[in-house]
Amino acid sequence: MVQMKRTAIAAALVSAVLGAPVALAQAETKELSEKSVVTLMNYAWTVLPAKFTTPERKTIEVDKTKRDAMVPIETGRDVIKAGYMSAQAQLCDMWEDQIANYDAMIARERAKSNWTDQQLLYITTLHRMTIHMAAGKMRVVDKPNNESEIFLDPIEPTKDTCNDDKRKKVKEVILAYVKGSPLNIIMGNPPVTSTADVAAPTAPTAPAATGAVKPTAATKDQKK
Repeated sequence: MVQMKRTAIAAALVSAVLGAPVALAQAETKELSEKSVVTLMNYAWTVLPAKFTTPERKTIEVDKTKRDAMVPIETGRDVIKAGYMSAQAQLCDMWEDQIANYDAMIARERAKSNWTDQQLLYITTLHRMTIHMAAGKMRVVDKPNNESEIFLDPIEPTKDTCNDDKRKKVKEVILAYVKGSPLNIIMGNPPVTSTADVAAPTAPTAPAATGAVKPTAATKDQKK
């Protein structure tokens, strides 16, 4: 019963606090509660790999007995909001828009703080995990000793799941987010008229979400 409740909470949390897809334009203005942000950030900590090698063959190691790689709650809130919109784009098979949204998010974070590689990996993981949760493709399974196991199931995007009106709204919200990113404000890029115009530096790409990661003792259900 507990497992069913927590799984249902996990599946509904992001859409409940950010607004339903029909209210995408309001997603930026709605504020996540601190409890919701902490819950999602703890889930991301559980999924965060202890060791990851980037495509450039750079190895990033995270001490999972400490939480040095985590970021402040307000940063987590911003990343979760961006992840929600990336999920809408992925569900609508709008890959260019999803990539532009992610790149704009990373540019904003790099402009705000000199994050470590470990923190950038955590930010990327939180963004990716939010996509799966918002898409209803994240499962939380209770384990002995009050631990949890997180499953991020594959997402099957299809244009059939989005009508033209929803796709238009998703594109409008992401385009507004991209226009306000440091890529265009700080670097003085030409005005963005399409997400296809965006080319941004990216953070370390998190591993593909196809399986489960068992939490360490530091990630026991706090709530996660």
